[in-house]
Amino acid sequence: MTSALRAIIVGGDADSTSLLKGLLAAMSAVLVVGEFERLSQALQDGPARRPDLVIVELDADEATGPDGPPAKVVEALTRAFPDATVFATGPSVSVDFVIQAIRAGAVEFLRRPVQRDDLSAAREKLFRLRRASEPPARAGRITSVFSTKGGLGVTTLATNLAVCLAERSPGSAILIDLDTRQSDIVTFLNLRQTYSVLDVLENLERLDESLLHGFLVKHASGLWVLPGPTRIEQRSQLPAQRVQAALEIIRSHFDHVVLDLRHDFDPGTIAALEASDTILYLTSLTVSALRSGSAGLAALRHLRIDLQRLKIVVMRDGTGEDVTLKHAQEALGLPIYWRTPSDYQTVVSSINKGQPVVTAAPRSKIAKNLRELAGGLFRPGSASRPGLTRSPSLMRLVWNTKGIPGDG
Repeated sequence: MTSALRAIIVGGDADSTSLLKGLLAAMSAVLVVGEFERLSQALQDGPARRPDLVIVELDADEATGPDGPPAKVVEALTRAFPDATVFATGPSVSVDFVIQAIRAGAVEFLRRPVQRDDLSAAREKLFRLRRASEPPARAGRITSVFSTKGGLGVTTLATNLAVCLAERSPGSAILIDLDTRQSDIVTFLNLRQTYSVLDVLENLERLDESLLHGFLVKHASGLWVLPGPTRIEQRSQLPAQRVQAALEIIRSHFDHVVLDLRHDFDPGTIAALEASDTILYLTSLTVSALRSGSAGLAALRHLRIDLQRLKIVVMRDGTGEDVTLKHAQEALGLPIYWRTPSDYQTVVSSINKGQPVVTAAPRSKIAKNLRELAGGLFRPGSASRPGLTRSPSLMRLVWNTKGIPGDG
């Protein structure tokens, strides 16, 4: 998996910087964390942004510019950001100008106005250099729990799976409520929150391990939790690029990342599904759930999300005889991976107590079933899938399945 590049832009006029930002925003795995009009500002405030990439827009004047000779500007940036790669941009100038920039420390020189293909090629070159020089990064496994219809038990399943993981290795698992609506996770686990997932997304530019843990709440099981908001937010969607970048940062600090997703295909949910190693796709043996589930699978195919990562989970099996597992398999066109028993009273009782059912009623059928599911999904040594690629269709579809709000 390729981690997101943290980039800053130095120099340039407003139009040039705006064009460059637009090109970077359209690319996956690049996050602009700072813009500085003058070199002095970049040298003073830039190191706190911890950039991987510095893009400096050089003046055409080879003798001097607003910040001094261009070669000196590049030298100053390479000294100030020893762990970052410097790309230089400039107008169509002499070969000597380009050579001076390269000798001063720039890894790549791009002619202005910068073209998308040139910037993309330079980015890929940087990724190759990083892969060759860096030791393998920690890449935790992301498991999404998702349904296109509310009320099926998404939050119940996500919280209990995450608790099972945390009990095995305290501190190695995190549960994230990836939603803009009021968090149910804090109710299910009886937690008091100060921050939410929105705080993480709004502070990516300075998000290190210490700040990340400051936003989290720790459950008694050893599970770290990043809840949803404390109230319903005006914003209805989470930005895809920030969700992608946040997950890549978070998975570098945890072995297991469990996502409790909302029930529609907004950009943030699509980004999370694309980042997931496993997607637990919930349905039930009712006509409405299967119709919604079938529509959701059509959306996933349209988005070109790999359905091999999908595991169909039938919730509350045994509640009726009209719709069978065979009907479900025919409607969805995929095999059933798991079935959970119907144990409504036990589950509701655990929710009311603010305890996961696997600890509140460990001998119940549902608790044993969920622990068995966790054991099968997360065997020791299981790793995240290598070579994760991002679908170019990330922002093409916003599919609202009219799911019921609340515990999914």
